Amino acid sequence: MLQMPPILDFNDQTNTGTLFDTRDGQSYPVVKIGNQIWLAENFRYLPSKEKGDPYENSWVYKNNNDYLDLHYGRLYDFNTAMNIAPEGWRLPSNEDFIELIDFIKKDNNLAIAFIIKDNNLALGKDNQVGSYLKSVNCWKKSINILKSDNDKYGFNAKPVGYHSNYGYFYGAGDCTYFWSATEDSSSYASYWHLNYTSEDLYNYSSNDKCYGFSVRLIKDS
Repeated sequence: MLQMPPILDFNDQTNTGTLFDTRDGQSYPVVKIGNQIWLAENFRYLPSKEKGDPYENSWVYKNNNDYLDLHYGRLYDFNTAMNIAPEGWRLPSNEDFIELIDFIKKDNNLAIAFIIKDNNLALGKDNQVGSYLKSVNCWKKSINILKSDNDKYGFNAKPVGYHSNYGYFYGAGDCTYFWSATEDSSSYASYWHLNYTSEDLYNYSSNDKCYGFSVRLIKDS
């Protein structure tokens, strides 16, 4: 069956808008940060073979739909995350996350302090942008945090936790993990991490593709 393309209602004056996913009728706030347009909420599309989706591994945190009402979104394994975006949208790569970090650092006059891994682009720590992306009043507080979470750009990252490869849920209130489209091997892919004990958005390593992480789609250029 022919599917309608998603509908993006975007206001160039406010750099915000709404994405309507015509596959299931759900809508998502979107925000422009620098030259990128991101979902301002975690994705929650429910994939299924009946809908024609090649992968369908996703979870709601602790199998409790109340977390959907809190806009935590769904948690997806990597292969599913790579195949659920509506037309014109995609899972962001490491380069997309680095561009996001780079813009926020420059926009706020933050010092550059990256680690270099395997001769690749900066994937690391001390970028200090987490406080500008975290949702307000949702994160556990830590004595290590100097800034308060201000969600300056409307990214609204919530501490939704994750689903492990052993089938357990961890970390709601403490952390969130976003899949990256950058693969390290047939079994491992990159991810980006926000934690209540850190002011950074960072990637130190890759993880097993069987884990369930959050998805923040980015609009194709």
